[in-house]
Amino acid sequence: MISLDVEIFTHRNCTECNLLLDFLEQRGLLGKVKLIDTELYPFLAFERGVISTPSIFVNGKLIYAGKVDFQELETILSGGQVVRKVNREELVEKLMEGIVDSFAATAWLYVNRDFESFMAQRDFVLAVTGLALSENPEEEYQYLRNVVIKEGENLLQEWEPRILRNISSNFVREIYWLYGNKVGKERLFSIYTPEIFAHWLMVRGGSVGRVGLRIHPISNTKVMLRITKAYSYTVENYDQLWERVEREQRAIKSRDLARHLVL
Repeated sequence: MISLDVEIFTHRNCTECNLLLDFLEQRGLLGKVKLIDTELYPFLAFERGVISTPSIFVNGKLIYAGKVDFQELETILSGGQVVRKVNREELVEKLMEGIVDSFAATAWLYVNRDFESFMAQRDFVLAVTGLALSENPEEEYQYLRNVVIKEGENLLQEWEPRILRNISSNFVREIYWLYGNKVGKERLFSIYTPEIFAHWLMVRGGSVGRVGLRIHPISNTKVMLRITKAYSYTVENYDQLWERVEREQRAIKSRDLARHLVL
């Protein structure tokens, strides 16, 4: 049997991480993986190219990012082999699903509109599309890269509702973490003006420290128009977003993710 080194990058406030670890515990598979808390080891995660959690590496190769097929992972951990069949018609949708599942990817692309640089994150692209488990990923990756660079702006417009929901939900989630209790809408958005929101979105969404940081001037009207749209969406949907985040975070707190962590 081939020896497996399986690393899972997690975050304590990640719903998918909690579900995954519960599954592995129920199957008696936790002893076969090494868990790494991205909150405690952010630079290690950044060094490895982790964009979303959970991210799973098998013998150093990124296999899953954000969404995990639990049954496939169980097969891999049990010594089996998984080979994905590629359907080109599904690749773009899988990529966009992976992007809108990741706040970092969503925020960076929404602000910067730099599709060529984003597609250079090859390991992430292969993981979220399933190409990491296919027999010949390179040809399909090049096909997908060409499509996204050509059609990227249209794709972002098509997926904009999901993108705005992702951005606004993450903003409200961080307000929840900062304050613990709901902040009144009027007070909150008097503190977080569009300019402050823009700074948060550019810095929090796309970088660790100054690595990957791309700050656009407030005078850049095209960028600020997009950010203002996200800001307005957040203001308009604040109450509903808060209720959803509060339910989500209470459900996470009912689990004890910390008991699993070994690194």
